[in-house]
Amino acid sequence: MARPLAAWLLLAALSVTSHANSDVRAPPNIILMVGDDIGWADVQRHDPEMRTPNLERMATRGRELTHNYVLPTCAPTRSALLTARYPYTYGMQVNDITGTRLAWLNETLTLLPATMRDLGYRTHMIGKWHLGFCDWSLTPTRRGFDSFYGFFSGAQGYFNHSGNGDHAYDFRDNDEIVWSARGHYSTELHTARAQSIIRNSSASNTPFFLYMAYQNAHAPWEVKQDYVDRYCSHVTNDTRRLHCGMVAAMDESIGNITQTLQDEGVYDNTIVVFMSDNGGPIGGSAFNWPLRGQKATLWEGGVRSYTVIDSPLITQQPGQGYDGLFHAVDWYPTLVTAAGGSPPAGQDGIAMWQELLTNTPTPTSRDEFVYNIDDKNRRAALRWNKWKLTQGKPGRKYNGWYPPPSLLRQGEAWEEVKGRTLNRWQLFDLDADPAERYDVSEVSSNMGVVATMKRKLNDYRRRLQPYDEAPRSRLGSQLARQNGAYTPGFCNPSEGRPRAGSDSRREGSEQGRGGRNRGNGGRNRGQGGRNRGNGGRNRETGGRNRGQGGRNRGSGGRNQGGGGRRGGRGRGRNQNGGNGI
Repeated sequence: MARPLAAWLLLAALSVTSHANSDVRAPPNIILMVGDDIGWADVQRHDPEMRTPNLERMATRGRELTHNYVLPTCAPTRSALLTARYPYTYGMQVNDITGTRLAWLNETLTLLPATMRDLGYRTHMIGKWHLGFCDWSLTPTRRGFDSFYGFFSGAQGYFNHSGNGDHAYDFRDNDEIVWSARGHYSTELHTARAQSIIRNSSASNTPFFLYMAYQNAHAPWEVKQDYVDRYCSHVTNDTRRLHCGMVAAMDESIGNITQTLQDEGVYDNTIVVFMSDNGGPIGGSAFNWPLRGQKATLWEGGVRSYTVIDSPLITQQPGQGYDGLFHAVDWYPTLVTAAGGSPPAGQDGIAMWQELLTNTPTPTSRDEFVYNIDDKNRRAALRWNKWKLTQGKPGRKYNGWYPPPSLLRQGEAWEEVKGRTLNRWQLFDLDADPAERYDVSEVSSNMGVVATMKRKLNDYRRRLQPYDEAPRSRLGSQLARQNGAYTPGFCNPSEGRPRAGSDSRREGSEQGRGGRNRGNGGRNRGQGGRNRGNGGRNRETGGRNRGQGGRNRGSGGRNQGGGGRRGGRGRGRNQNGGNGI
């Protein structure tokens, strides 16, 4: 059970009694930042053409986690972070929470903010939720957060805050629709709210947990031209320059937030973590070089997350990277332990706060994990020490190596591998071959490793909750049109999730559930028309990308961003990710 704040006070009193001269720390503030679609090579540490000085500063003061792993797409990673459980065990192995689909994170699972609140923390969320909103009980302030400022869905415009499909507005302050956000860049709005939370928390002397889920750099590719001009004018490739501006806007936000911590005198007792939710999509000019693959694949480029932790509490070997294995499910128990609590039982995650503090593995450190067991796409992968075993095609389309434009000019080239040749068991030695170029499954000395890992994977598979595609909701679309905004009230979680193809009239207690939301602003006549920034189907962030030639046809359409001016914004035409993958 988690220990409440009173336990900290008791420990402090005992320590003062025993060691009158000791400096007893209060529970640390914790900020968990998640970037969206930030590729391995989208930070200046891995591509000098990018500009992320604040992330670099965090790594220098604290620690880079060189082997932190996530899921291939957005919602599964977010669910793993907040539950400490592998998503395949509760049916979230595939990103199915898009638009008004009747899908959500299992409402019976205890989430990280609820445990932090039990420890005496004030809990806040800013940015992208993407874990279900068809009923109010599924929204952030009913899942453990004291406050929420952001959007329910998986993707939207950065200025118009409208999503794909129903073109519905999606910006909330707790339950209330924030119509006044229209026309303002979301990253700046989110940053201002984070700074306000820090100031208010320091004044109240109450520890806070902030989950800062950035929109950057998910499609649509939009950013104020100012960020492009100040940070990325040197980038010659148009789409890469636009992407650079979006990442730089996020990095500047990180710098502003950490500066506010220092200004308020709370930085010395704060833990700040930054990580990406998955690999970068090639079609959006995000890159994962030298790792193989991209977002939505089980290759290292899809699941190895650039991650740093910054805190003055890290006093041993600051600036040195932690090279041990770490997984998204480990953050919940690790941060709860850092806060002085005990993680709930039954989690897949491992508490590794001591490993991060000392930069030294312990007997309980992680040595294996499941990348995913994806029964929809008939693929799975397992890590065991240095070995990675894959089953099926790790990527539907992008299975090669894709250097960014800065390296193309130095003679590197894209290398593609046909997916149909990969539908088999493969084994990689990631210590010797981190780019996954050599399948060693048929080497005679490795046969025992393959057999052992197959047995392990089959053991994990016993916990699989089979994927069940969620249908779209007619009522959800109706409420979105009626209110001009995405509006909860079109499902009843207690009745379970309807199956795909079912009549949407099965949606539990539909009529009347949406009526409670009509006080949130009525019909928004300003949101009509087609949203050209969020359209298009996502084919695994696909499309043709002619990176070598400078022209990027990624994600199914011509990307006209990267420096063009339109109302002071850099824009790219989005045919990728508008459905929130």
